[in-house]
Amino acid sequence: MCQSSYNESLIIELDSVLTQFNRYVLIIILLFGIVGNILNIIVLSQRSLRANPCAWIFLVASIVNLISILTGLITRMLSDWVADPTTYIGWVCRLRAYAISSTRTMAPWLIALATIDL
Repeated sequence: MCQSSYNESLIIELDSVLTQFNRYVLIIILLFGIVGNILNIIVLSQRSLRANPCAWIFLVASIVNLISILTGLITRMLSDWVADPTTYIGWVCRLRAYAISSTRTMAPWLIALATIDL
């Protein structure tokens, strides 16, 4: 019996740690991700880099990464503070799942394509 109550308290404590992680660490990741990708977009969209196809591919990869961060992390953070719309609106859940899975797949492929671009 003592072991069972210890396991239950451990689970409650780990759930609390995960909630705090989602609330505070994800905000830092979101801010640095947004700022970093926006700076990449600003730099890579300069007129002098428009003729370079590799810069275009990195520009598209930054846009895709920004979309991935915005669709994935904002809904994850909202689920801890307020009601998550992806839990009760079906089409929002499907749209979020499609956006996250496609952008997380496209971003590494675009970077790999840019590295082999001659």
